[in-house]
Amino acid sequence: MTDLNSTARMLTKQQRTWLLITICIGAFLSHFTAGAVNVSLPYLQAVFPEDPAGIPWITTAYLLTITALLPIMGKLGDRYGYGWIHNTGYIIFAVSTALIGLSSSVPSLISLRICQAIGSAMFQATNIAMISAYYPKEQRGRAMGIMSSVVAIGAMTGPVVGGFIVASLSWPWLFLLPFPLAALAAVLAFRFIPAKRIQNKAISLDRVGAILFFLMIASVTYALSDGNTSGWHSAHILAALITGILSLLLFIGWESRQPAPFLPFSVLAAPSVAVGLITSFISFILINSVLISMPFFLTVRTSYTPMDIGWIMTSYPLLFAVSSLMSGHFSDRMNPLKLMLTGLGGIIIGLLVFAWALPGLNTLWNVAVLALIGAGMGCLAAPNNSYIMRNAPTAHSGSIGSLIALTRNTGMLVGAVLSLGLIGDSSGQTISQHDFGVLFKTGFIIGVTGCAVLGYGFFAESYKKSKDKSEESSC
Repeated sequence: MTDLNSTARMLTKQQRTWLLITICIGAFLSHFTAGAVNVSLPYLQAVFPEDPAGIPWITTAYLLTITALLPIMGKLGDRYGYGWIHNTGYIIFAVSTALIGLSSSVPSLISLRICQAIGSAMFQATNIAMISAYYPKEQRGRAMGIMSSVVAIGAMTGPVVGGFIVASLSWPWLFLLPFPLAALAAVLAFRFIPAKRIQNKAISLDRVGAILFFLMIASVTYALSDGNTSGWHSAHILAALITGILSLLLFIGWESRQPAPFLPFSVLAAPSVAVGLITSFISFILINSVLISMPFFLTVRTSYTPMDIGWIMTSYPLLFAVSSLMSGHFSDRMNPLKLMLTGLGGIIIGLLVFAWALPGLNTLWNVAVLALIGAGMGCLAAPNNSYIMRNAPTAHSGSIGSLIALTRNTGMLVGAVLSLGLIGDSSGQTISQHDFGVLFKTGFIIGVTGCAVLGYGFFAESYKKSKDKSEESSC
């Protein structure tokens, strides 16, 4: 097994800078294209009126594929090399992006979006592992903070550019416009990201476990994605949930008997990894519930125009990007748990304000509270990733890095289901202020649970330090 600090010394400072730039291009593109396409779905429905039912699958298929493949791609990165998986993902993403722009039907759009998602899963699953591998320990938090800021910029600019394309250009430009950047990323990746495997010994791949895990994640993700639309009692949603539960039971039974299981359960049992992953999951539930519900509230309960709402919502990613840079820098110099607790506290305070005072807030207050939530999330995300990866064994960096991305995606999905389930109304009645109050009070309770998880992290870390100290003194 290769030590991460010795691996980091394999690259010069300039090489690490180019590696981070290349990784950040992919992080930007994946979130930029997702945002641009999501905001353009109503327009695509008008372009392809012959297949209205297929239009939502342009986004749903993309989400399903990424979520289901992330752990598998992370495991493949452990086995064959993070750089090889990451760089191949750039090629698949770039080629499929160009071909989508040349498509002429919804089925071909969906098929190529699945291909695009495969590529995106490959570089999303391995980017954190590569930062951990090629950056010295004292610089990893800063590098992850930069990547988190780039993610926020992609999420912020995607809907804006998508709206511009819908208004001024034709739909193929949704994909043709980012293609040159995707192609540049592929070229830079093979120039600056080492493709060789970091570990001296190849990691075995539990194929049966991988298939069962894929089936479990895909089934549950599909049910969560379509449950509010089709109804939770519909046959195909119930079938998907049953499939997911059976796959989970089979997966647990199979993995318990494997000498080298698909998921490194021994690593997941480590307090820092478990606390970090749970915190990531909870934080993205809270964030996505706010990001989805607030435009609904501002549209239904106020007189703001869509342009006004867009500017108000921009305060979240803007402060997220700024605070990510700062928190990533400080996480290299102080206990990340303190930053994580501060960030989660900011999110909880924002949820409290929305829960009790949302109807009476003016524009400035809405912007301020969203900015507070964005700053809180920026203060939490990069330190949390650094906190998880600093205790992850080199041999499982890809698996753990992909699980970070998985908790992010599933947290966002659960947040969407939670918000749409509480404020959505299939009967067509006006959404009440009470519905939004219930949503944000629920978020507050979930946030407090997250604080309890972080409290356990503080306790476990203090206990480990005192135990190590007593063992040293007894020697």
